[in-house]
Amino acid sequence: MNQTPLIELNQVSKSFTLESGAEIKVLEGVNFSVQEDEVVALLGPSGSGKSTCLRIMSGLIEPTSGDVMARQKRLSGVNLEVSLVFQSFALFPWETVYHNIALALEPLGLPTSEVRIRVKKVIDLVGLEGFEEAYPRELSGGMKQRVGIARALVMERPILFLDEPFSALDVLTADTLRAEMVKIFLDKKTATRSMVLVTHNIHEAVLMAKRIMVMGIHPGHIRQQIVNDLPYPRDDQSPAFQRMVSRIHALITETLMPDTPAPTVEVSLQPRPSQKGPPIETLPNVQIIEMIGLLEAVADQGGSADIFELAHDTGKDFGRTLYLVKGAELLDLVDTPKQNVVLTEIGKHFVSGDINVRKRMLHELFGALKIVQMTANLLRRVESLRLPIQELTDQVGEWLPSENPHQVVDSLVSWGRFAEYFGYNDDTKEVYLDVGQETT
Repeated sequence: MNQTPLIELNQVSKSFTLESGAEIKVLEGVNFSVQEDEVVALLGPSGSGKSTCLRIMSGLIEPTSGDVMARQKRLSGVNLEVSLVFQSFALFPWETVYHNIALALEPLGLPTSEVRIRVKKVIDLVGLEGFEEAYPRELSGGMKQRVGIARALVMERPILFLDEPFSALDVLTADTLRAEMVKIFLDKKTATRSMVLVTHNIHEAVLMAKRIMVMGIHPGHIRQQIVNDLPYPRDDQSPAFQRMVSRIHALITETLMPDTPAPTVEVSLQPRPSQKGPPIETLPNVQIIEMIGLLEAVADQGGSADIFELAHDTGKDFGRTLYLVKGAELLDLVDTPKQNVVLTEIGKHFVSGDINVRKRMLHELFGALKIVQMTANLLRRVESLRLPIQELTDQVGEWLPSENPHQVVDSLVSWGRFAEYFGYNDDTKEVYLDVGQETT
């Protein structure tokens, strides 16, 4: 392996300023490099800054601090050694497959004959023969993504960035394309010498990558680097593959839900007693209905489920499942010893209740959260019990400076509506305290 990194991030941090003036730190102190002849995966849950890392390495955005090096020279502007495959297909609907690919070469001013040779080569490589004259509307999702991959390969650049390229595809199509991308990398029939894959799919990372950078959150950082020396092509049914997946599952679970001893909880529908100076909770960006579905799935398994199996059984990706479990744990509906999700006594009572029982319980449990109490107190200071949502968002930005206040308020309102704690009027853009008042 060439010891000169193709790309290197040194102590890279990135912050964004929201319209409200609040600053969100997305990345902090990120260090890693991409060598020739390797696939590197940036793996982590939503909010860990994976795609931001990719855009910084592409030169599409600049870091707030730290250095970005390309072949040991400071990167200035767009990285011309990189091509990118997006999650969305980003095809021009009025152009054929051939011209959607050829358009990538237009800035290079190549002769028509050279363009034709390059486009034909990648069309053959990714299995698009016979579709050259087809329009995107005639293609399946998998075929559209093949066009996106061909468009990136036709540029003949040494580094290929893959930004969750298979997440919008059905399972079988995604599996096929993953295997084909590994084969393209191994065959060395293109200019691509290294790939960087952004993913939240652990199985995908283990299947494709030689090195896996597991990212943590709040703000995004490299939690651990894992070297994956399993030989290609990888057998996802092998014990070694399964051990690697389990190791990373455990690491990401610990990142989002540290395994701390759960306090003894009495079976009561009353809000938990407040502790002196409890931290302000941040609400996961999930829907209550989705969380209830997860609780019912745990109940169907006898009240306890392995979190990895739970993700598989519910058809949700592992990261999404973690956030749902985190939300349920925040409401004292589940405990999470090690890698298990266990219904608490309150959780069992909740699942067995009808919609009215569930709403009453949620009202009390939701109302016990500090962020909810602070929001309610803020609303009570106004005679109308109402505030513009932007004013609440600004306040949440001050309470939780490391979070995206818009997402927190979205969850606060969504959960609050279901629990009949808060209401929201979209016409006036106001959040209000739900005290049973008539609304129009």
